[in-house]
Amino acid sequence: MQNKNKNKFHVNLSSLLIGNIGDIKKVIIKEVELLSNNETFNNIIANINFIRADKTIIAKGKIRANFKIICSRCSEETVQVISSNYEEEYFPYNYDIMGFHNHIEDYDYENEIDLQIQKLDKRNFVDLSSTFKNSLYSAISIAPKCKEHCKGICINCLKNLNYEKCLCKTH
Repeated sequence: MQNKNKNKFHVNLSSLLIGNIGDIKKVIIKEVELLSNNETFNNIIANINFIRADKTIIAKGKIRANFKIICSRCSEETVQVISSNYEEEYFPYNYDIMGFHNHIEDYDYENEIDLQIQKLDKRNFVDLSSTFKNSLYSAISIAPKCKEHCKGICINCLKNLNYEKCLCKTH
């Protein structure tokens, strides 16, 4: 299934490439959804500053989204608000716009173990969807809870202790 908001995650950075070092482009993304592996991040709100550096563009900002989780204690489904700081460096595809030759092609990758370069496309757009997904997934707790003081499930009678008292002597 295609993401109906996909174009909202594509940002044109041409103006920064022809601008001066230190120029900033502010991008606000509000209340969109992002599909990932049959899961959905809802009500995404992102405030990103793209900053022109010497030969790259630096992106910094915050992302917030709603995400359905299963509580690790009581197995109830609930919506969790997750947030993450976002920071990425993007390399232009067309360095000639900035007055440079393409130094990415000249870079010696042999000595880099885990080098992952983020590049703008030929039209000087950046697609934020995959990096947003990675950033939001990394903010999800390994053992999410429906609420801070979730009581969980009784291991003997399997009652949800948030809603029922159990008569087991294990508590």
